[in-house]
Amino acid sequence: MTIQWLICQEPVHIGGADSDSRGNNNPIYRLPDRTPAIPGSSLRGALREAAENSDSVSQFVKDWFGGENQDISPGGISLGWGWALWFPVHVLGYGSWWVTCPKWLNYYQRLNQGTPFNFQTGQVYSTDSTLTGQNVYLRWLKLNNIQHHDQAQNSLPMPEIVQSDRCLIVPDTSINLFVDMGLVRQPRVSLLDEPQENGNLVDNLFSVEGLPPGSVFFFAWTTRKQVNNLPKWNTFLKGEHYLGGLWSVGYGRIEIS
Repeated sequence: MTIQWLICQEPVHIGGADSDSRGNNNPIYRLPDRTPAIPGSSLRGALREAAENSDSVSQFVKDWFGGENQDISPGGISLGWGWALWFPVHVLGYGSWWVTCPKWLNYYQRLNQGTPFNFQTGQVYSTDSTLTGQNVYLRWLKLNNIQHHDQAQNSLPMPEIVQSDRCLIVPDTSINLFVDMGLVRQPRVSLLDEPQENGNLVDNLFSVEGLPPGSVFFFAWTTRKQVNNLPKWNTFLKGEHYLGGLWSVGYGRIEIS
């Protein structure tokens, strides 16, 4: 099993299962506990389409991803879900921070067969030693008596995009407050081809959520049979891809590393 980083380079919108019943709000996909996640089917579909449109690897699509339509043969590559690990939050006066929680970190550790982190329940930690013992306000949230997490003593897993001295570890019960704080929200409007009798051209006004640039997810993949040209798969996988909806308006660009 191989674990890969998936980093949002632009806002990423993967619609939730209940998007159609949310009126004018088009939310991102979340698990029942409101944790953002990337369904394996969404990731697999995006990578398959990218491979089909690539002159260098299109001949390997069936071997990697399996057949389509009447051909139900399985592919040799098994892709897992994308799990959140670091979520960026920009706070006026404090700049950008990457936030995580023990649950996210320790799930990564389990998949990677690493030692679990032992954080005190309810305590907030920062990799910035100057905040030790201080109270910090991040927008409407007050973080009390911040403790220092020493990266040199117990390194946290992170890709290069995450600034190692700008990290916060918050309680599991608080992480979704920071997710809500960091989400990209954009109002969008649908226009009519012709104005109504009153001159109105607006057909629908709605809001779209997106995972913010700098969000860090991870996913695991493995092979379930002998796969032809595995080096080609590794080369194809690593790099820029597009994931989710709204590609034509600047959403969806990710990097796998």
